[in-house]
Amino acid sequence: MKPPAWILAIAAFLFAGTAFAADSEFRIEPYLWVAGLTGTIGTPTSGPGLPEGGRIDATFGNLSENLELAGGGMIAVDYRRNRWSVFGDWTYAHVKSEAPSPLGQLFSSVEGDLKGHIVQGAAGYQLYGGDRWRVEAYAGARYYNLDLQLELRPGTLAGRVSQVNPEWVDGLVGARYQGLLGDHWAFALQGDVGTGGSDVSWQGIASLGYRVSWGTIMGGWRHLKVDYEEGDTKADLALSGPFFGVIFRF
Repeated sequence: MKPPAWILAIAAFLFAGTAFAADSEFRIEPYLWVAGLTGTIGTPTSGPGLPEGGRIDATFGNLSENLELAGGGMIAVDYRRNRWSVFGDWTYAHVKSEAPSPLGQLFSSVEGDLKGHIVQGAAGYQLYGGDRWRVEAYAGARYYNLDLQLELRPGTLAGRVSQVNPEWVDGLVGARYQGLLGDHWAFALQGDVGTGGSDVSWQGIASLGYRVSWGTIMGGWRHLKVDYEEGDTKADLALSGPFFGVIFRF
């Protein structure tokens, strides 16, 4: 699954205007997100013994014994000049989780598999702060391109697989705080809420980093909640977990 070409336009936007000056800063932030999956995935259903003209909904809990982190990574960019900033990130996530069968003894269990791309970009303006801390408001968009798969394990009926590939865009607004704790420690909080393709989505991020001469070593927690429903597809789910990475400053 490849991200569509217009993602490159978002990347170009994020890099636009980077004619660096003394009062500007550019950051690249690669990191790993160890996200767990909770919530409900719904996919189309048909066949003997299954409800017709509907879908299968399976609800997953964030139980470690039923969760498989098949892969995931992120890279963020952030350009700031004076009070203005443009920033965003690309995330690839692949998470699997197992749950009891939503159809009783017809199937022994169900495995949910989520993988795909989440790309977001925003522009921000500093409302308060100075050299050591700042608060800014921002607005932007978040794009989703996901593969959602439910594998029904054999029970009374033979096993089967149902899969969909929804994609949509949400507009979003949010705020973030960035500050220094002493000479080396940096702390950041970020939150936003969005709607558009989904009924509602929201995100919260907290991070703590240690600054060195070339950048920052950091870790934190990211929680992304999405409530999307279109026809026979449902994704009312949350991706949540710790992340670890580095920030290179230029």
